[in-house]
Amino acid sequence: MDRLARAERSRRLFDPYALAAAGLSAIAALLFQPDLVPRTSILLGAMAFAWATGRRVPVLGTTLVILGIVGANLLVPVGRVLAVWGPIRVTETALWEGVEKAVTFEALIYVSKAAIRSDLRIPGRAGSLIGASLLCYERILETRIKLRRASFLSDLDEALLGIYDEVPSTDPSRRNAAPRGRGGAGSAILFLAAAAAWLPYLVRAIR
Repeated sequence: MDRLARAERSRRLFDPYALAAAGLSAIAALLFQPDLVPRTSILLGAMAFAWATGRRVPVLGTTLVILGIVGANLLVPVGRVLAVWGPIRVTETALWEGVEKAVTFEALIYVSKAAIRSDLRIPGRAGSLIGASLLCYERILETRIKLRRASFLSDLDEALLGIYDEVPSTDPSRRNAAPRGRGGAGSAILFLAAAAAWLPYLVRAIR
């Protein structure tokens, strides 16, 4: 099943409000969870869920971001020295703190990707502005922006203006176009996903 088909199936299966609530619950579980392994599990689960709902999951880009955050954290050596490469000292505390920060950051990104949709309607003027922002955010995530070295700024400006120009004309016409999930199956899946995010924390608390 291609990405567009997965996205359409997700819109039919999951109610946007229930999806957002499950995402907020998963984020709370992530921030309360002190251990790296459960945080990594939430990241992997969020990546899998994002893929299943038709989102792009750039594994290489995610890996590079994680390595970048870890590398930046190693610039301030703290703790026992594990290895020395020229002027760079890899220390235990800085390494694990960098991995934890990187995993947490990417998990937040992917939970947001999976849980926030442009058809999440909030009443009022402020809600309309938030809805337009969500639509812009969704389009930015889903658009492949081609940037060339010689015209980097103009390419970026053109891509962002194109995304912005689509929002006013597209958003109103789609408010009732795509059926939104209301069934029990989608709610049950979201409940189980949120509960799975909290399970390691609850087990740790009971112990």
